[in-house]
Amino acid sequence: MRKTSRSHPLLLAFGILTCLSAAAGAQTIFTEDFNGYAGNQNNTQVDTGLEVAFGGTVAGWSNSGAGTMHAVDLANLGGESNPSDWAIMFWQNNVITQTVGIAANDSGTDYEVNFDYGTAVYAQAGQATSASDSILVEVLRGDDSVLASNTFPPGAWGAGNDELEAGRQGARPCVGDGTGDVRLRIGPAAGNFNQGRFAGEIDNLSVAELPPGAINITSFTATPDTLADSEDAVTFDWTVTGMPLDSLEITPGNIDVLGDTDGTGIGSYLLDPGPDGTTDYTLTATKGGDTVTRMVTVTLPAPEITSFTASPSPVTPSENVTLSWQVGLPATTLTIDPGGIDVSGDTDGTGAGSIIVKPTETTTYTLTATRGTSASTANAVAIVQTPPNPNALAYESFDGITDMDLNGGPNGQVTTTHDVGVGGSLAGWSNEGAGTIHAVDTHNIWTGGVVSTNPPNWGVMIWQDNVITQTTGTLGSNESGVGYRINFLAAGAVYQQAGQVNDGTTDGLRIEVLRASDDAVLHTFDHITAPPVGLGDLGLLPVNFTYTGDGSGDILFQVGPVNAGQGRFQGTIDDLQLTLAGSVSGPEITSITEIGEGVFELTLLGAANTGYEFRSSTILDFNPGILAENLTAGDPAMGTIGGSNDSVLTTDSSGKGTAQLILVEPKNFVMAIESMP
Repeated sequence: MRKTSRSHPLLLAFGILTCLSAAAGAQTIFTEDFNGYAGNQNNTQVDTGLEVAFGGTVAGWSNSGAGTMHAVDLANLGGESNPSDWAIMFWQNNVITQTVGIAANDSGTDYEVNFDYGTAVYAQAGQATSASDSILVEVLRGDDSVLASNTFPPGAWGAGNDELEAGRQGARPCVGDGTGDVRLRIGPAAGNFNQGRFAGEIDNLSVAELPPGAINITSFTATPDTLADSEDAVTFDWTVTGMPLDSLEITPGNIDVLGDTDGTGIGSYLLDPGPDGTTDYTLTATKGGDTVTRMVTVTLPAPEITSFTASPSPVTPSENVTLSWQVGLPATTLTIDPGGIDVSGDTDGTGAGSIIVKPTETTTYTLTATRGTSASTANAVAIVQTPPNPNALAYESFDGITDMDLNGGPNGQVTTTHDVGVGGSLAGWSNEGAGTIHAVDTHNIWTGGVVSTNPPNWGVMIWQDNVITQTTGTLGSNESGVGYRINFLAAGAVYQQAGQVNDGTTDGLRIEVLRASDDAVLHTFDHITAPPVGLGDLGLLPVNFTYTGDGSGDILFQVGPVNAGQGRFQGTIDDLQLTLAGSVSGPEITSITEIGEGVFELTLLGAANTGYEFRSSTILDFNPGILAENLTAGDPAMGTIGGSNDSVLTTDSSGKGTAQLILVEPKNFVMAIESMP
């Protein structure tokens, strides 16, 4: 099986499978590890961060097709300098052919071609190997006629940011015909040419001569190899050499099939029902201490989710959002999270369905469709925007960014597929650093090569040296002794290269409060950002900090990197707002209801993640009123209770909170006021 040349914490083996081991006593005639590859290393691979190259050559091989040879270095992440371990990747029309023959074609002699293979992609996720792609391996005679051939499907690309798509070991047995030396030719299978994808990758080729009478599995198949339902049966067929054998077994299940094999080594077995999910079956033959294996995959495809959307988006808190989907049937289960909502009953006979939700905050909904134990998922994001505080001293949505190069299509931002742009400008702000202003559209993602058409909502992404600075100070933003609060949304950031994502531990946004008159730094706040969450989800979270004015003149904001010069994005910022920290005009008590003698429940709408206290009074001037203590959670609970003697209700990320409190008559009025830190 394929292995990297060294260990790396980010390269975790994933689904390593052995298809065929070399026959006992085989004599190796030829090997090729492709580590003599020389090409143009210009990028990193999507998901893995491994270095990738194109336009390369390997001695002893010719090549054809756009950009050949493409290759991935299994031993090096972007910027590393370990000894290379190259594997060749096959873009849509890439073919490589040996230029020198191998003396492996004696008449009647058994030979075997062994190799490792796996899925492949370059820097754009949309070019990754799909489940329908296969690699074609051919053994050519001297006149280019085909002596033997077979296709090898590596499966769909499935790596994440911390996973390396594992290789599979393949083999092709053939019998020599005495017509002279042979050569190997490798490329996409016929039906996979010019599909705009990588068909797979290959490494560690070898050709071996098999001794007469050697134990070997020359074929092992499953019919059908793709099931329509988990109740379908599968027929396994095989041909083995070296009879009689000591044992012959199919796993999983430890099925003894030696009795199902005739004296010539041909056998068949019916498995009814077949597997409850996609399963790799291995046939293992043993004789006299020698063991050979061969694997076949039986696929129970998960239902295909062709669309899953949230509309309208954006909305205000608790506004109706329709989640709509189209799913390929049959499906065992259909659920939507959060909430584990069973939507099978909301889906018609064509696989179409919809429900209405009322999100109180920006929410990523995940639709999971299962067939047996095979599952597929899709995300839809309902953007919930809390209107800016009407009493804000300053507010910047960043939606006025202009002159951007919108070059993020057709796949958008790595990980999330959000639309991205570079080189923009924003009125009222200066910018410096390579490519500024970088931006991500938090409302629009790419699906099937087409960007969605929600109204754009841009957030600024800070690349390693990017800095944006307000050009004009904000009036009333620095009165002596006055408390001020800065609220913003923050998330991780990346463009189209996975290796440029913020590291989640040291990278982040630095917000500096500058005196407009001389750019002196009055306050610095660092926020470490988590990497983007996944498809359609940036992971934007509300953040706030406070500062106290010193009366030295109006301030302006500057946003830059915490960890500059690292070759990574530091984070995304959006919806920056400045308010008085002690303002009493922002929060609104939207309801108050008596639920028991002297016990009242109230709901509050205020700033996101902000603490509020409540004062009661018999007169409206609240001078200062009586502080309500011993607050308890409302029903339903929104926000959290804390502070001294449980006197503070902190709102959730949508600015909502509920609390129960005791009011002793005749206190007729209740006021909410922001709690000072």
